[in-house]
Amino acid sequence: MLRFYFEVARTAFRRQLIYRWANLAGLSANVFFAIIFSYVIIALYHASPTVAGYDVRDTLRYSWMMQAILMVVLPFGWNDLMQTIRTGDVVADLSKPCDFYFYWFSREMGRNVYYIFFRGIPTYVLGMLLFGLGLPLNWQAWLAYGLVLPFGAMLGVAYRILYNVVAFWIIEARAMITFAITIAQFLTGMYVPVPLLPAWLRAILNWLPFHGFMDLPVEVFLGKIAGGALWFEVARQFGWLIVLTMGVQLLTGIAKRRVVAQGG
Repeated sequence: MLRFYFEVARTAFRRQLIYRWANLAGLSANVFFAIIFSYVIIALYHASPTVAGYDVRDTLRYSWMMQAILMVVLPFGWNDLMQTIRTGDVVADLSKPCDFYFYWFSREMGRNVYYIFFRGIPTYVLGMLLFGLGLPLNWQAWLAYGLVLPFGAMLGVAYRILYNVVAFWIIEARAMITFAITIAQFLTGMYVPVPLLPAWLRAILNWLPFHGFMDLPVEVFLGKIAGGALWFEVARQFGWLIVLTMGVQLLTGIAKRRVVAQGG
């Protein structure tokens, strides 16, 4: 069965290779917005050399890495599952001799691997060329980043499947999807870096699942979280992954009992 899910992920990765021009357009959008954010950040830091322990270079690296992993964790407008529910094609997925959630999970993880290589790395490399961002110089930072980023990607998959399955109960779920992704991107630090937010708000956000999506991987990449604090954050991130996965499994289990397939 594990081989089946691996093949699903591999097929999803290969399917994405077809959309070269779409990826180039998306890459251009990521770089464009990262450049805009960069000049806003540079202007803001004229007023103060450091904010919450972040200097201008740290914040630039934070913003560019956010753009780099955006499509890996929280692709805007992802409604693939919702579309299958609206058209009725979801019946074919529910009829497959495999777990419905892990089938979609495998598909999205295959796409995530594609976006790491063809969207994430090129975006950050361009940021390095334009703003001299640099990279972590110690292997511990890379090892930690290699641990928390996959967990963040898995959290992102669980979250987007969660807000897509509401289409089983809501006829027009696109507004719900837009709301869910916008809230998530704000709370993960996509719009305003979480470390720059007020301390009381950061304390709340750190206990929400959104912290583990992108903010945690980026802070680890910058070397801001290490040692015992890192293992605590990983445990919290993994805990939320279990909670979201169980939530999706529960909802899909309820939905499967409500689905009525007509025709043949």
